[in-house]
This record gives sequence, structure tokens and C-alpha cells, in this order.
Amino acid sequence: MYPLPAKDDFWGVLAPLRETPWASQIPIVSGEALSHALHGEPKFLRQQLGNPPRVRAKKLPIQHSMCALAQQNQCVIAKPTCHPGSGEMPECYQAPWDDLGTQNMMSVVAKAWNDGHYVFVVDGPEFTLVGV
Repeated sequence: MYPLPAKDDFWGVLAPLRETPWASQIPIVSGEALSHALHGEPKFLRQQLGNPPRVRAKKLPIQHSMCALAQQNQCVIAKPTCHPGSGEMPECYQAPWDDLGTQNMMSVVAKAWNDGHYVFVVDGPEFTLVGV
């Protein structure tokens, strides 16, 4: 899962996460590696992606990943699995961040990680093989 770049920002809709602890777990891959993968050669992309999604999620400090509602004792069903990477993160998960837009984007990334999807951003030009 990767965002389309904005005009001058390859982070696109993930830009709010760039200045958060979550950014360190979102790999930046080259456009060339992505292009090779889209044309059937995923080796370079896999190398640049690194650790699997759940491993990346578990590397976040718990204070930056445990559900906001669980941290504030506002949830009656809160469990130790209320964070990304647990494999059992509930659908009601809310990332622990004050800014609502950033919180929503974190929650989308957390869901993707928990479902085993890579989340990354692409820096650099891509290519297309025409007539092949």
C-alpha cells in the first residue's frame, strides 16, 4: 500500500506521519524498484521493504501505538492486543495522536499492518515498459 505523491511531496496522504515516530517504520523505496515489481521482478522492492508489516508495527514504542481509548481508560473491551502488530487489533482501534487527521492516517496504516500489508512511500521516478 503506497500513496500517490502530492505535487512536491512523495509522501502524499501519508505526509502527516513524516514527523511522527511512525515514519521510521514506513520504508522509502525507489520508483525503479516499484516499477520492476510491477513488471514481474519483485526482488528489488522486497529488499527495500525490509521487515514484514507486523514486525515494523511492533517496533513502535507502546506509548505511540497502544489505542488512545485504551490508554485513557475509556474502553471497556481494552486488551493488551489493542495495538498494531498484535494480530488481534480490534476494528475500533484509534491511534494515540492529538491531531485528528494524523490519528486517522495512523489508524489506516495500523489496520494495513495488522492485516499483513506493507505500507511504504515511493521516492524517485518510475518507468513503464511499452510494447513489451
